[in-house]
Amino acid sequence: MRKTTLFAAAIAALALTGIGTWFGVKIFTATGASAGPADKTPVRVTGAKGPPTSLYDDYEIVVH
Repeated sequence: MRKTTLFAAAIAALALTGIGTWFGVKIFTATGASAGPADKTPVRVTGAKGPPTSLYDDYEIVVH
């Protein structure tokens, strides 16, 4: 009987911790930081670079 009570208390504590965390994350999450547009397309387009170049030539695979 004592093991069953301890097990039930542990399950209840874990459930309350999970529900409390869920409410805490949902209520206290800062939403002001993501108020503006997250997509910075002009910056990505104007700051675009070419594909990376190799510093050496790889002659391991030679096709004739």
